Amino acid sequence: MKRHTLQLLLLTAMSASAAMAQINCNSGAAAQKLVCEFPFSTGALSNASSLGGSSSVEQNATVTATAINTAIATQLSQLPLASASAGTVEVYKAGVPETFTNLGPILVDRAQVIGRGKVFLGATASQYVFTDIDGISLGTLPFAYSQTAYYPGTNNPLSTTYTSESTNLSFRMDQIVGVATVGVSNRVDLSVIVPFERVSLGASANNSQSYVQNTGSNVAYGPITNSIPHAAGTATGVGDITFNGKGELWSGERATFSGGLTVRTPTGDDLNFLGSGSWGFDLYTVYSYLAHRISPHARIGYRWNTTTELYNPTDKFGANQSLPGGVEFDFGADSSLAKSFTVAVDVLGDQYLNAPIYERTTIPLTVTTGSSNTPLTLPSSQVVNSSYSISNLSTGFKWTPGKSIVFSANVLTQLINAGLRSRPTPLLGLSCKF
Repeated sequence: MKRHTLQLLLLTAMSASAAMAQINCNSGAAAQKLVCEFPFSTGALSNASSLGGSSSVEQNATVTATAINTAIATQLSQLPLASASAGTVEVYKAGVPETFTNLGPILVDRAQVIGRGKVFLGATASQYVFTDIDGISLGTLPFAYSQTAYYPGTNNPLSTTYTSESTNLSFRMDQIVGVATVGVSNRVDLSVIVPFERVSLGASANNSQSYVQNTGSNVAYGPITNSIPHAAGTATGVGDITFNGKGELWSGERATFSGGLTVRTPTGDDLNFLGSGSWGFDLYTVYSYLAHRISPHARIGYRWNTTTELYNPTDKFGANQSLPGGVEFDFGADSSLAKSFTVAVDVLGDQYLNAPIYERTTIPLTVTTGSSNTPLTLPSSQVVNSSYSISNLSTGFKWTPGKSIVFSANVLTQLINAGLRSRPTPLLGLSCKF
């Protein structure tokens, strides 16, 4: 257990192995991964053992953490990636080719393809610093669980311990994404997108207190202050590699309508939050209109995913579920302010259907203080399934010093405080076409 961090957030969303229906944080390979840091850092596993080893108690705490992790990992697998928009393109006006100097969008793809025999290569670097989940600050994330102790050698309960704490989580992802696109014909191109990621996690449980309730009594005794150390860890590696095929369905002198399919492969280490653990499929259409001043574009698609071991709400063998998906939409425009300088503004939206979300709740207790009994509510959390949408504003620019080299800079700002939220995310990119 070298790393002790984001467990509250991601115990369930990144591994594609359908055979592994459960994650064992007590032993085996998973126990050394980031996915098992939260239960360890909260003390849920060690406390369960010291109370008599009720496996159901330990499982309940793990199930709660797992569902929270699913809510976050769902979005980690669908972070916006730089497009293969290859700078200048050629348009035909009355049959005569004309170079169009608008350099195109940054996080949204154009409908136009790059052309037969053409090759596009690009790389972007970005940093996500996450601050909230479902409107709750990661710095004051409530987590609570109960544990039952039994009379030795029997199934008769002796007492139940209720533990509540406020967890301070720090979570950052540094990401470098490489994109390569090849024009296989004048109407079709193929792309491969390879992310390389470094995940940094840190966790500490604050104000961890326990109350002990004897069997047959509705009165709890406490509080008992728990000492839980700070935990931190990192993981680095290749994420989920994505393949994209796009073809022009109709094109005019300036307007183009295309369709495509994106396939995400489960190549990232899901137990270290580097991948989703599931296959993802995104069928989409995209429209672009090229104009010298303002060029609008729009994209709409539907994403669905296969099952993953990280989304197992009951923590039982054979109970893996599909990672949530839904409709995604992008629209915006880019404007060529100068021959070598283009500004791009886009709104990116994602819908998540029947997805786990994290919400506050409380546990009612009656606590003995001296000779009197006092009602008390312990702050806690629960996970429910619901559908929600996230919108991001992408603003940036592209600049070319000449020939085929294009530099880009962008800031991604989340507009709705839902799901996993980050600070405004910077992105820098470099690309070329030949």
